[in-house]
Amino acid sequence: MNNSPIKRHDALKNLSREHHDGLIFALRLQKGVAKKANLKSMEAYATWFWKHHLIPHFEMEEKYLFPKFGNEQLLVQKVKQQHRELKSLFEVESKSYEDIKAIYELLQKHIRLEERELFNLIQEQMNEKQLAEFQDIHDSQKACEVWPDKFWK
Repeated sequence: MNNSPIKRHDALKNLSREHHDGLIFALRLQKGVAKKANLKSMEAYATWFWKHHLIPHFEMEEKYLFPKFGNEQLLVQKVKQQHRELKSLFEVESKSYEDIKAIYELLQKHIRLEERELFNLIQEQMNEKQLAEFQDIHDSQKACEVWPDKFWK
């Protein structure tokens, strides 16, 4: 298996950086579940991350990137289905440890799919003009604030 870093097109780098923040979020949830941290703390963090980071990220992909690449593409359809599944998981009220685990596992799987497969395909198949148009729309990474309750430590 090749573990060398993937060369990411400049137009996709901000989304990739946001994916990195998503993986950190998922790892924190994973650590919280492993140590049986306070569920309310994890749920508050999950709700905050969903609203402030994942919803805007998914909207950016679905509204601006995927239509340029092709919403009919099977991989795009799979990714959008994962977006819907994640939305359902985040909308569960009074989450259990199993719910939190389902969130971090699907989010990790989802990010890997986008980074390892979809973004590589986008880089291969979209032309420079299309990529530049997307880059003009998504010209900066959504910064990830610091969450004060470090339940994962």
